[in-house]
Amino acid sequence: MRNITLALLTAFMFSSCVGVVQEILIRRDGSGTVSLEYRFSRELETLGKLDGNENWPPLPVGKADFERTVARIPGLSLHSFTTKTAGQDIVNQVKLSFSSTEALVHLLNGSAGGSGQRASLVREGNRNRLTLGWSGGGDTDPELLSLLGAAMEGYILEFGLTLPQTPELRILDGNGRARETPPAGTVTVQGKRAGFSVPMAGLLSSPEPFTLEILW
Repeated sequence: MRNITLALLTAFMFSSCVGVVQEILIRRDGSGTVSLEYRFSRELETLGKLDGNENWPPLPVGKADFERTVARIPGLSLHSFTTKTAGQDIVNQVKLSFSSTEALVHLLNGSAGGSGQRASLVREGNRNRLTLGWSGGGDTDPELLSLLGAAMEGYILEFGLTLPQTPELRILDGNGRARETPPAGTVTVQGKRAGFSVPMAGLLSSPEPFTLEILW
């Protein structure tokens, strides 16, 4: 059982060695653009090739995945997809556009362009409220967290949202109560842009789930 646990842990560590940069622009009419960058270890690419899948990346972030996502979500368009090598990493860069906020929410929720967050967008009176939720690590074993931290050193999640007007940003805990800072990472509001940045290890080891609310 110990050997099986170690094998599962090793696989999880490799599959988690990913950094994500996500920049979103929403215009007044609800249309906008998404710029994505996925950075993952070349070791992870090598693992994918062991099964004879040389023509496919080991993560669901290849060009074919985005083409399928665009075909599945009305109002979403793929403008470019590029891949390059940077040191020990493979870097995929993607640019998309959406004609409505509904298409954006579909993209954020579990499709190829998302970064693991749970998203919803509602209209309340004359304001929009976008919520982005992340699950915490809970009661994860401290030794496991230490191994994860070592495996994901240098990989981060950066999320930015530029809006037609200055936004208001709120942080909620797992029970929906307001808090001053997230349990992991930092949030900023600069002009019309709201941002969230966190090391991937810190995101997975967060002691509790939390939600970002962005209102404009």
